[in-house]
Amino acid sequence: MNVHWKAFLAAQGARFDDARVSGFAQSHGESGATSNAVLADLSHEGLIAVTGGDARSFLQGQLSTDIQELTPKRGQLSSWSNAKGRVVTLCRIFQRDEIIYLALPQPLLAPVMQRLSTYVLRSKAALTDASDASVRFGIAGEGAQDLLQKAGLTPPPGVNEQAHQDGTWLMRLQGRTPRYAVHGPAEALIPLWQELQAKRVRTAGEDHWALLKILAGEPTVYPATSEHFVAQMLGLEELGAINFRKGCYTGQEVIARAHYRGGVKRHLAHARCQTPEPVSPGTAVNLRGQNQTVAEVVDARRDTKGETRMLVVIQDEHRASPLALYGKEDVTLVE
Repeated sequence: MNVHWKAFLAAQGARFDDARVSGFAQSHGESGATSNAVLADLSHEGLIAVTGGDARSFLQGQLSTDIQELTPKRGQLSSWSNAKGRVVTLCRIFQRDEIIYLALPQPLLAPVMQRLSTYVLRSKAALTDASDASVRFGIAGEGAQDLLQKAGLTPPPGVNEQAHQDGTWLMRLQGRTPRYAVHGPAEALIPLWQELQAKRVRTAGEDHWALLKILAGEPTVYPATSEHFVAQMLGLEELGAINFRKGCYTGQEVIARAHYRGGVKRHLAHARCQTPEPVSPGTAVNLRGQNQTVAEVVDARRDTKGETRMLVVIQDEHRASPLALYGKEDVTLVE
């Protein structure tokens, strides 16, 4: 985490758990709020910077989206898979000047960098950890767009579109409810955060931001689920995170075969559960009253009402079956 940004957040009452903000000691509640928007630090996302004359062609041969379509005004949600077509990580790609950045979960940054580097070979491309070089936070909610406009910024209207102004970058993220990632240097984002917080925007930790991603239908791959799913199981085709016309890339043959010939019998679904226990990525979901596993948790977070909201990859034939966590907690799919 950027040291200046961490010091600023600490002064705002942030509680830290390793490289993530778990919450704030004092956060504006609903009372007196002028907006239902929420602010969340995004330092739990690591950043890989890819530089060099062959950076674009190198990534074109690795990622599931067409990197030739990447511009400073449009980013991408993409994935990197192993040779068997299993997703190693999801990443959000964006361009700043001549540098291409990959945002991904911090725990996957080091292993992904190490494995990706083995494909560089003679390419003029270099991968570096840029996680601490800039600051990033998220703002989400129906009032987010209006708040950003009042702060002098112009939020991009379409998903994955970007806008740049005075050193601050905005990207619109997936979901019906507006969500934006804000990137920039600490000297630009600290006063922006203060201005937004002065309007009594609620502050939240990583868990709440992950909940918003779940509700938006955007999956996250963690170390516990890395290389568990092919792209279609995670709904990446529907999210525009696969391009079937771009040509070869690592894992492409398996992903293309699954698209053109079918055969994928597990897909992403929203689910909910009343369990009081924490639910981790990779947790098995069984048929109720049986030991047969028919689904796997992609991510799960508790909402403000105490209900656990989840994304799961489930066998298609059991979408209407009675399900349970830990052999006792009912799981309900949400269509």
